[in-house]
Amino acid sequence: MTGTHERYAAYAERIAPVSPSYAAWARSVDGDLVALLDAVPEQQRQPELVFAVARRLGADPSDPGSLRALGREARPAFTAALATATVQANDPRRLGPVVPVFAALAAADERPLGLVDAGAAAGLCSIPDRVTLDHRTPDGVVRVHAAVAEPSVHLTVETSGTAPAPTTTPIRIGARVALDPNPIDLAEPGAFDRLVEAVPPEATDRTALMREAARATLAVPPVRIRGTLPGDLDRALDALPDGVRPVVLTTGTLVYVPGADRQRVVDRLRERGVHWVALERTGILRGVAETLPADVDPADPDAFATVSLDGVALAVCDPFGVRVRWFRRPGA
Repeated sequence: MTGTHERYAAYAERIAPVSPSYAAWARSVDGDLVALLDAVPEQQRQPELVFAVARRLGADPSDPGSLRALGREARPAFTAALATATVQANDPRRLGPVVPVFAALAAADERPLGLVDAGAAAGLCSIPDRVTLDHRTPDGVVRVHAAVAEPSVHLTVETSGTAPAPTTTPIRIGARVALDPNPIDLAEPGAFDRLVEAVPPEATDRTALMREAARATLAVPPVRIRGTLPGDLDRALDALPDGVRPVVLTTGTLVYVPGADRQRVVDRLRERGVHWVALERTGILRGVAETLPADVDPADPDAFATVSLDGVALAVCDPFGVRVRWFRRPGA
């Protein structure tokens, strides 16, 4: 079995409980589709991106054979679209594990935060201040952060380990910048439909949450900058006004950045002296991985992603950010 086969087999197992149709598509990947996928850059082979492009080109997720059919019948168009696609799920549930980190940063600085959401898509993760977050613990539900204003989103995260304490300090954001190769303006007709292309068709609750997050984002829209990491990071940071504390957020972004450039992103963040809040695939950042406890298994679905601050791992979580194991408190 090739690396691409293995990736899609693992994805099928992970996604099956929430999307049988996407699991069937992932299991349908055969030798011909592997050859097609291996012809595009490695970071363009992510299942969510591939499936979003397939749907855009007319493949029907309810038909398990439609992905293979697209690969046979529209191979040049499929390959060309994959080579340049920048589809992101932009799942606001990813805010659940990072809101406590933003709360700790807000409590430690009198200045409002200046947020650069790198890989922002439509900016649905640019609103940590507009999240009311509850932690579900063995002892009950604890409110960790209350949204500063409406419209907002409500997230509940199952937590274990050394969970952050509730905060009475609201997250204040003085400026927002959304950096993305193809930023989505939610005010444009059809923008939300484009955004949910990457969402499995069965995930109606996720689409509803994204719609709530879209309303909150439209209330405080970010400045959109078309660009990529690491080349346009400085331009995004320089767009922040004086008087804010710069914080760069990456949520599932760096997996799309070629390996050599990932370290360049990390190095430039350190050179600029800005905070970096990340929720990225466990193991793709060597420096962050070196700060994980020895008992963290990257193959564990509940350790799929790592929450980190300034390159130091704080927690691990499932792919959707709804189950979080904390082992360091942010700011401690």
